[in-house]
Amino acid sequence: MRPVNRGEEVLLLLKGADGFISGEKIASVLNISRTAVWKQISRLRKEGFQIEAHPRMGYSLVLSPDRLLPSEIRDGIKTSLIGSEIFYYEKIESTNAIAKNLAMNGAKEGTLVIAEEQTRGRGRLDRDWLSPANSNILMSLIFRPNLQAAKAFSMIMLTSVAIVKAIQVTTSLVAQIKWPNDIYLYNKKLGGILTEFNAEQDRVNFVVIGVGLNVNFDPCLYPEIKDTATSLKKVMGKEVKRAVLLRSILEEIERGYSDFSKGRISQIRSEWDHYSLVTGKHIRIHSLDNVEEGIAESIDDDGCLILRDINGNTKRILSGDVSLRVSE
Repeated sequence: MRPVNRGEEVLLLLKGADGFISGEKIASVLNISRTAVWKQISRLRKEGFQIEAHPRMGYSLVLSPDRLLPSEIRDGIKTSLIGSEIFYYEKIESTNAIAKNLAMNGAKEGTLVIAEEQTRGRGRLDRDWLSPANSNILMSLIFRPNLQAAKAFSMIMLTSVAIVKAIQVTTSLVAQIKWPNDIYLYNKKLGGILTEFNAEQDRVNFVVIGVGLNVNFDPCLYPEIKDTATSLKKVMGKEVKRAVLLRSILEEIERGYSDFSKGRISQIRSEWDHYSLVTGKHIRIHSLDNVEEGIAESIDDDGCLILRDINGNTKRILSGDVSLRVSE
């Protein structure tokens, strides 16, 4: 059971109040002193919440900050496993690095690591991941699935499906999945997924899923990505409430992980095909010293791409050691 967080309890009362709520009532409901209430109000203000105080009326929440604070993530979220524990950071090197360390030290399944800024964020093949502070979603989740090591990359499949579904639910935009781990919108990169795992022989101890999603920043400010990347704000012309989108992503991941754990892989794979940018298209795949071409037919239950070459032969392409270009 998660320990009581008085700040979150005070915040929930403020959000639920129709206007002002007295410090006396807050103290009574939470069975704490008026001094304790004042301390929690002060802490919430330091976190960026605008709270008005009136000598006779009490406190009123005026504005919540656009920050992915645990209290904002938990506010109304419909999950029981994903996000049950949240580690929040203003600025760190990498959410995946923190999550792997937590997992090695016994952190439970569903633990979320979230950051406003990363100084050493990275994607596949050790590529840098650019993201200004307080603009995007940068997170990692810990899973402990009953899974063979060879099937660990199938976790990318369920996560990518969850992300595009959440984007559609919250913004009505239909993003697409570019195998193996990218989220695209109007043929430009919107986000990426990085999967890392720890295993012994053929048994997975834990899987860490890292997600970087461009929400409220302008890629045009960065010459190295301005022609290839996009963001939800750039497409919509307005800012997106990151906490709302994040809650939806976590809820969709929990639903997908439940299906995954129950063996309903075909359903997830069908949804992946529905959102796929490459299925049915002629593609070119570059590995370290090889180039292959063919028609992308689908993915299998392990998340491997099924490629049909010009001779009609099919081949499984493993994720993690190839890059992909859609042929013109």
